[in-house]
Amino acid sequence: MITKAEYEERRIKLQDEVNKQKLDAFLVSSEESIYYLTGVSYIPFERPFFIIFWSNDNPTFIVPALEKEHMRNSELGDVIDYWEFPSPSGIGWSDKLIKLLNKTAKLGVEPSLRLDIAKILDDFSPKPIPLVETLRLIKSETEIKMLKRASHYADILMSKIISTSYYGASVLESFSQGRGVQAQVLKEGNFEPLTTDIVGATWPAPFSSQPHGIPDISDKMGEGPLVTISSARVNGYAAEVERTYFVKKPSEKNKKIYQDMMDARTIGFEKVKPGVKCSDLDKEIKKYLKDLGHEDYLLHRTGHGLGLGAHEGPWIAEGSKDVLQENMVISIEPGIYIPEIGGFRHSDTVLITKEGNKSLTKYPDDLQSLTITSLKPLKRIKGKMVRSVIGI
Repeated sequence: MITKAEYEERRIKLQDEVNKQKLDAFLVSSEESIYYLTGVSYIPFERPFFIIFWSNDNPTFIVPALEKEHMRNSELGDVIDYWEFPSPSGIGWSDKLIKLLNKTAKLGVEPSLRLDIAKILDDFSPKPIPLVETLRLIKSETEIKMLKRASHYADILMSKIISTSYYGASVLESFSQGRGVQAQVLKEGNFEPLTTDIVGATWPAPFSSQPHGIPDISDKMGEGPLVTISSARVNGYAAEVERTYFVKKPSEKNKKIYQDMMDARTIGFEKVKPGVKCSDLDKEIKKYLKDLGHEDYLLHRTGHGLGLGAHEGPWIAEGSKDVLQENMVISIEPGIYIPEIGGFRHSDTVLITKEGNKSLTKYPDDLQSLTITSLKPLKRIKGKMVRSVIGI
């Protein structure tokens, strides 16, 4: 777990950045950023939370009244509470915030600041700067341990999904595996319910060519390619492992496309190391796949960062200005998506090391391991029982 000393170090670093940017104050408002700086988990709903980082004073919290004791117990700074949302004039969050910022000439805000909040701050001419996002790019030793733990559970869920897959299985059967893994996290201790979420599902073909489409739970697994996503967020830190697999022997054409995806992925693992420009990496992998004739079947970048966010910097994309550094954690996931066939994508959670990289997720990625032809009669019986519960 993250220690109080590490949270304090993060806040000191942020205050140093506030001074380097010559700001009077910096407003933190996103849930992930507040969790990163305090370790306090909460659900904001419609009630905003703020931390004002002053250039030369302790931070000030602005929170809903029903959260004030929760936040005061953190002993992290002055806590100002406001009355509910919406509030009568004079006692809401906007009144408290404007009063505290009254003499602020240079105000920085997070780029993710809500538009309605930004509008209220118009008179302060707020400057969006990704100060917290930049601090989060390089992981500490403790964060890496937590990401390894999340990766471990992502692998477990992937194993459960693959092992219960068979020709004709439903999406519901793969989706239901996440509950058992979440129970395992709880049983093994150090479990934070608000910041832990274990989710997995399978995209049947040809729907697997729509990586961000949502399959129906009644959809059935056919010839493939099937794409399974296993995402584990454990005590705030997120990891992912994704695999393309088959529940019938793949055709020669599918084998070729699968190998093209694997070769592009190999380029990623060979090239990823400190000092590499993320844009250059993405360009090289995209060019490789385009040269193989897949130009019309590419839908996304090579990868993204992982940490408190399942998607965060650094961005492994052509338009990115990020440069890989030791102890960053990223995904490597070039994909090929052919509408009439399906999707081909593996993804792993990868640590940037001093000399290169190391995958924190370990599930096999070879075609032989991912071709499942067993009839699995017991799994079929259990799957039928699962489907019957909701009548599919």
